[in-house]
Amino acid sequence: MLKVVNFFTEALKQNHLSHSYLLSGTEDLNLAKEIAKHILCKQEHTACGSCSSCLKLASDNHPDFLVIEPDGASIKNAQVEQFQEYVFIRPFESQHKIILFNKVHLMTERAQNRMLKVLEEPPEYAVFFFLTEQADMLLETVISRCQILNVHASDKPKLNEQLTEKALDWVMGIEKNDMARILEIGAYAKQDKIRFNALLFCLSDILRDVMIFRETKNYQLISEENLTILNYKDYLPRFVASISRKKNIQIISCIEEIDQKIKNNMNFDLTVDKLLFKCID
Repeated sequence: MLKVVNFFTEALKQNHLSHSYLLSGTEDLNLAKEIAKHILCKQEHTACGSCSSCLKLASDNHPDFLVIEPDGASIKNAQVEQFQEYVFIRPFESQHKIILFNKVHLMTERAQNRMLKVLEEPPEYAVFFFLTEQADMLLETVISRCQILNVHASDKPKLNEQLTEKALDWVMGIEKNDMARILEIGAYAKQDKIRFNALLFCLSDILRDVMIFRETKNYQLISEENLTILNYKDYLPRFVASISRKKNIQIISCIEEIDQKIKNNMNFDLTVDKLLFKCID
């Protein structure tokens, strides 16, 4: 949970807060309120707990924070009407106005469709949170307009900070066509097959998001982990400008091939070398 909160504190620091977030895998109102506390806090978004905004939020009496939960078995069209009226009134005392939908998968299809217009053209001050443990029940049109944060553990390998930095360093080596840097990372990777697999996954994930950003320029489509790595350090636009589309696709394809060869017990060192040389082609 701390990781999610830290994601938002960093977004606030960098002024990269998006309008719509789907928190998939949780219906924890306390988590959402903790995020809202940082966004609405008057003491430089520190969630100080003592400013008027934090105190009002703690007492469920903040005029710029609205929680909508299922009325009976569903979130109904009338509740979305309430949301539409509320969201277009400017904030009373904050820079932002936060609307939180809990158990959003219980929103009727009609209500979801009605909400789409606001998601497509939100007021500049609005921030929407959608909490659900069943995101697959939402309309694709709703999901596509949200930045998705997977709150619970996913099936992805757990990457420690050192591996993440190594993967980023690898991409920087590709960017600059720096043979020495890439070979150094290759030597590091060859020391441990399990570590190399995790590093390979991270490299592929970063390059895929670089390719997505190249085509869409949409930060909301970038994975949570890579948004932190690439966007906030200003690497994402830089990599798009310096790594060609052709090379990006070639390396991703090569990674998929290498991964399969490793699973088939091909010669590990030679397989890794093939990827390294592809990176400096």
